[in-house]
Amino acid sequence: MYDHLLGEVVEKQTSRAVVRCGGVGYEVRISINSASGLQVGTTCTVYTLLHVVDGMPSLLGFATRAERELARRLLAVSGVGPSIALALLSVFSPTDLAQAITRGDAVALKAVKGVGQKTAERLCLELRDVMQKLDLQPNEPGSRPLPNQSTDDAIAALVTLGYSEKDARDKVDRIRRRNDGASADTESLVKAVLQM
Repeated sequence: MYDHLLGEVVEKQTSRAVVRCGGVGYEVRISINSASGLQVGTTCTVYTLLHVVDGMPSLLGFATRAERELARRLLAVSGVGPSIALALLSVFSPTDLAQAITRGDAVALKAVKGVGQKTAERLCLELRDVMQKLDLQPNEPGSRPLPNQSTDDAIAALVTLGYSEKDARDKVDRIRRRNDGASADTESLVKAVLQM
């Protein structure tokens, strides 16, 4: 229902943020990893996932599409709700979490608050094959700038020009890192990638 929010961060705590878009403040539950990239007063893109349990909706927010896709897979496992999914993504980076699940490292997963032995084993059993197919980029705090609308538009333009989405995303991220995360307009990003 909601793919992403593009707006100003007006409030941020450890596990929640409020993003104002078009005059409306959306409260999103976020992992600590995603929260580390948000700063109050800045404009950002937060990728979202609407989760409804017993008629009570909650909006979950993520710094990257890959992190959101990983959360979506976690939530599909019986016994895993938003709190456990966000706890896992707060303790592990998406890449480290996927590796722990692929290795069947139930002991590491069990160290996360709320994850018991059965849930850890179920995560490893049900998601092992899925994790090997996911395209996850390292998402350590500060390792890559948070995407914005120009970034997304540039990636879409490059895909239209024949780049794979992964390749386009990698090249745009490289340009943004070279510019110390400073945002550039879509046209500048596309031109810079084409000149690489």
